[in-house]
Amino acid sequence: MNHLTLALLTGLVAGVLDVIPMLARKINGRSCLSAFLLYLFAALIVFYSDLPYLPWWADGMAVTLMMAIPVLLTLVGKERKSAPVILVNALVFGCLIGVAEHFLA
Repeated sequence: MNHLTLALLTGLVAGVLDVIPMLARKINGRSCLSAFLLYLFAALIVFYSDLPYLPWWADGMAVTLMMAIPVLLTLVGKERKSAPVILVNALVFGCLIGVAEHFLA
């Protein structure tokens, strides 16, 4: 399996794992698509970048956190309860993407 396929597969898995609870709570389709694409693109960026001064496991966390901040700023006025969930998901899935990149690539 080449590097691009592995990155896409990892992003696909992370995106689906994030969207499943959202679908169970009947959150609208745009929000689900946004969350799915966030983790799909984050996996691509993590697999093809190396942030300086960060250990390998923190690369994914940093990238997904940076990508989730605009989503947080958009939602902070409407749904304040979802902000901590989005932050925790970004950190957890970012770490898992970084681990997958380190051990599978």
